[in-house]
Amino acid sequence: MKKFLFVCGGTGGHIFPAVAIANSLKKMGVTDITFAGRKDSMEERLVAKDWPYEYISAVPLHRGPFLKNLALPFNLSKALVRAKSVIKKVKPDVVVATGGYVSLPIVLAAGTAGIPVYLQEQNAVAGVANKVGSRYAKTIFVTSESASKFFPAEKCMIFGNPVRELPAEGSMARPAEFAPGKKAVFIVGGSQGAVGINNKIEESIKTIAARDDVSVVWQVGVKNVDSISARVGDVPNVAIRGFLDGIYAYMMHADLIISRAGASALAEILAFGKPSILLPFPHATANHQEFNARVVEKAGAALVELDAEENHLWEKVEQLLGDETRLNAMADAAKKLGMPDAADQIARVILERENCFNAD
Repeated sequence: MKKFLFVCGGTGGHIFPAVAIANSLKKMGVTDITFAGRKDSMEERLVAKDWPYEYISAVPLHRGPFLKNLALPFNLSKALVRAKSVIKKVKPDVVVATGGYVSLPIVLAAGTAGIPVYLQEQNAVAGVANKVGSRYAKTIFVTSESASKFFPAEKCMIFGNPVRELPAEGSMARPAEFAPGKKAVFIVGGSQGAVGINNKIEESIKTIAARDDVSVVWQVGVKNVDSISARVGDVPNVAIRGFLDGIYAYMMHADLIISRAGASALAEILAFGKPSILLPFPHATANHQEFNARVVEKAGAALVELDAEENHLWEKVEQLLGDETRLNAMADAAKKLGMPDAADQIARVILERENCFNAD
């Protein structure tokens, strides 16, 4: 079996898909997998405890003014030297990169050395690193037709975004915060919360409190839980939480999810086949979250409301909860878009193309 080197970093949106694909390869019999990333980074914290880990340096690629990239050639040269030393040490037969500027030095070093490179792009708008590295890619795994437009068509394969292995349907108990017999709404903004979502929900709290047939779990972010709780007071049908470790139980039992539109969050929502209302993070690079959200909206699986738009968020929730037919249609559309086994499918393609497939 061949040696694999994964490179990922910068955000969880780049790291989690890499880990999911690596786990699928391991399940299929691959035993030699190493990760590369920066020191004292998110990728080191999330990856190094479970996989061999090599340190690399990386240089952010700015989309803005030219002056911000003035030192890029020098810094990239240094990063490439380090990447080549990692390649020499690990001696990978295959490199898998999931985007972000952290991945680019390894992709360039591997590509120029003739090592097969596989890229995975999570967003509807391709990132700079993947676009630059695509010339060396044997195959590029994208999540939509929108993303495939940024790459050579003959290299692209469309799959869902890889997610952690999902629990079997019905295997997780309904969270106590979701009252029995009531419609369950899950509002999620990540560990830091989502200011735009929090503001709109807080503005609507009196209307929400008046619904005795709806049960809401609102993840506001660790740093916001005390201040928001103090302002809104005790709302019997709303459970305010800072951060939830067992998020899959809430997603599984939700009738409707309100979320940002990052690639990983969207992949999980779609993998569970859940209707959603998406509020894209307005400052995401190249506005990629809105592009992600619009793809899902166009497919009929979600509604989109921008932070800057007039607050109709809870009105949309009530419209959907009052229209079971529409809610079910959105769930069906989400299931069609979602690929809970995307990591397995990607792993199989890589093994087949490298002539080392030995899975069942």
